[in-house]
Amino acid sequence: MSGDKDLEVWDLLLKQRWAKSKNYIENNLVKFVQVLRYLGLRVSSSETIDALKALSLIDINDRDAFRITLRALLSKQIEKQILFDKAFDIFFASPEEKDKQYLDGLQRKREAEKREQQVGKDFTFQRANSSEEEVKFDLTERQKQIYNSLSSEDQGKLTDFLNQVIQTHREGSFQRKVNFLKNFITGTLNYWEKQLREKGLEEESQVAFDLELTGEEALDQILEDIEEKVRISEQALLYEDMKSIAEKDLPKATVIIKKLARKLASRISRRYRKTKRSQKIEIRRTIRSNISYGGTMLDLKYKTRKIEKPKILLVCDVSGSMSRYASFVLQFMYGLSSVVKEMESFIFSDDLQWVTPEFRKQRTFEDTMLTIMENSPYWGGGTNLNQSLTTFIEKYSSLLTTSTRIIIMSDAKTSKPQETEKNLEKLRKTVKDILWLNTLPKSEWVGIEHLPLFQKHCRMFECYTLAHLEEIMKYQFLSS
Repeated sequence: MSGDKDLEVWDLLLKQRWAKSKNYIENNLVKFVQVLRYLGLRVSSSETIDALKALSLIDINDRDAFRITLRALLSKQIEKQILFDKAFDIFFASPEEKDKQYLDGLQRKREAEKREQQVGKDFTFQRANSSEEEVKFDLTERQKQIYNSLSSEDQGKLTDFLNQVIQTHREGSFQRKVNFLKNFITGTLNYWEKQLREKGLEEESQVAFDLELTGEEALDQILEDIEEKVRISEQALLYEDMKSIAEKDLPKATVIIKKLARKLASRISRRYRKTKRSQKIEIRRTIRSNISYGGTMLDLKYKTRKIEKPKILLVCDVSGSMSRYASFVLQFMYGLSSVVKEMESFIFSDDLQWVTPEFRKQRTFEDTMLTIMENSPYWGGGTNLNQSLTTFIEKYSSLLTTSTRIIIMSDAKTSKPQETEKNLEKLRKTVKDILWLNTLPKSEWVGIEHLPLFQKHCRMFECYTLAHLEEIMKYQFLSS
């Protein structure tokens, strides 16, 4: 019976929703433009008028023509077209699909309310043998998010400890004990937030873009649906083997790469590195660190001089089996060029080619890569790393300094491994670090006999997904 009652409630909600809607094309277009603006697309009033005029010239029942017309007039930035497509699919969905989206949204709100109620229960404790019946700790929204991201085991450890302290009867002020527990909760959740961020999990839990809601229920649900679909789509591509990413998904991958490059560029641009070695106190971290001591400054945090910008030298394998990987890695490095001025780029297969001049011509990455692929005698050839490194040492060794970090991207399948190792050894003696991004899964490394020879002179990581690339650059490259 309860199931039938739920169906009646859902049906009533749908009827009320559609009774309020007016599906005139003008109204829908204006609302769609509003959605696009909240997603960060810049759409002017004149462009909206042009789109409305253009729709009068086509058959709006032709969905493909309808989409192409609006995209041409309302989405001028290529990196925003993914958002446009998701918004179009959701906003102009069939009535049946819209009903499903609406009900899914209500279900998500119910689940969010349940999580909210559960957090409230978890941090409300009954006092034994006391006239004060319960003790309740109010968490901030951010603290609730961090708590909900913990495993049930870690949540249980935290709440069990709180309950144990509350139930322990000792002499002294009970309010002092409550204040201590408030500070303890803050410190513990701050610790877990740091752990999640270091593991890369905290960023995954955040929205795929800066979502700002309108305050109008119907439009807000559309925005939330778009955010959810974009986030899921991005996460799937992050862990897809780069050589297997379909042509239709390349624009999405391009957007992801640009985001990853921007985040890393932001870290490189940071003014100070946090450390205890310098004598310059960092006020914000010091205050936050000493909250658990009641504000008394016991644990000082310091910051040092401005971070040195890295000098990068990239050597990318563009042989037949590696060209797709090279395109992604070169695009990632291209995104860092705004903050890493001293960056040199090389491609190789049968021999080495210096491509830095092409990247300095102030063209789009797509135009740059098209020029390189059309004019390069080595793109898509065989793999001869030994010859390529020999050419580098003979012609370009003047580019190396003790602060240079070399990044080699290759599957390490090359001829003359002993000679290649000698060249690697020469390079390692003159640079700060060599990172090798191996596009083969680590499980396949055992089949390459000469791999240990190369590993003696570099740090080698498996790197066949965008997630691998981000993790290596964030936690290995910057920390070296």
